[in-house]
Amino acid sequence: MHRFQIVALIVAVTLLVAPARCPAPIVYRPGEGWEVKGSATAASTPKDQLEQGKEFEKVQKWDDAINSYRMLLKRWPTSIHAGDAQFRIGYCQEQQRDYYKAFLSYQKVADNYQGFDRFDELIQRQYKIGNLFLAGERVKFFFIKTFPSMDRTVEIYEKVLKNAPYSDIAPSAQMAIGYAREKQKQFDDAVAAYRKLIEKYPNCSLTQEAFFNVGLAYYRAATRAEYDQGYANKAVEAFNEYLAKYPNGNKVAIARDHIVKVQTDQARGLFEVAHFYDKQKDYNAALIYYNELIARHPRSSYAEDAKARVELLRRLAALKPAVTAENKP
Repeated sequence: MHRFQIVALIVAVTLLVAPARCPAPIVYRPGEGWEVKGSATAASTPKDQLEQGKEFEKVQKWDDAINSYRMLLKRWPTSIHAGDAQFRIGYCQEQQRDYYKAFLSYQKVADNYQGFDRFDELIQRQYKIGNLFLAGERVKFFFIKTFPSMDRTVEIYEKVLKNAPYSDIAPSAQMAIGYAREKQKQFDDAVAAYRKLIEKYPNCSLTQEAFFNVGLAYYRAATRAEYDQGYANKAVEAFNEYLAKYPNGNKVAIARDHIVKVQTDQARGLFEVAHFYDKQKDYNAALIYYNELIARHPRSSYAEDAKARVELLRRLAALKPAVTAENKP
């Protein structure tokens, strides 16, 4: 059964067994979902309609406040109060912890009300909602919270960047996209996000962290269940790039430690391959891998064992009689 079908089944059972939990009528709004219809009434002016919604807010009647603001938008869509009404819908939805719907409501303000006087606050609220989803907040569906979604998280941060690409929080939003992609184990996409931060905001306080995170993403990709040599090499390159640019950086020790760990894993991999051929008595192949290990990782703990084995194999090769034309069968 697909995830959507499971959620739909839960919704159906909930509505069947607990109808008494909905004391007010429920109405459906296309594109906005289900909501409780309350006691909001039509006012004579858009300002009065806005004030009515604010009064409902004071007593935490969030549904009534939302309905009041929607009446304003429906009756006076071009009013000077329309942008504020749409913003306050998002605020009320935040108070109801319906965060994704709140984000969408705020986005309507950004899309439709240029010059909105609380635009900075709007961006901050969208960004904080993104942080909630990054931390594991879930989207509501028919009043029920579904599964955490990093794709939704990225969507929110990308809107923040589109709405205010050069705001103070833009670099943080770009960095957070990388974190979200790492949570999905989409390491190449995470690296792309960090690289984009470096490119777009080269002088911001997060740039150094972004350089380090490139190496860390590759490192995590390399050390998954199946060790990936290609990602390991990229991790070493990225950490070395970080060390070159920030020799006194606050994560120099960690970067060096990760380089040692990656190179140790690489050395172990070469040693295991060499040992395999050694046991099969394919000494030429074994020597190739032992020598590669010694050349690439001379300071690793495996290098000394490899050197000893290379010396022994060379002695054995010297003792083996050469095949000449006279003693050929």
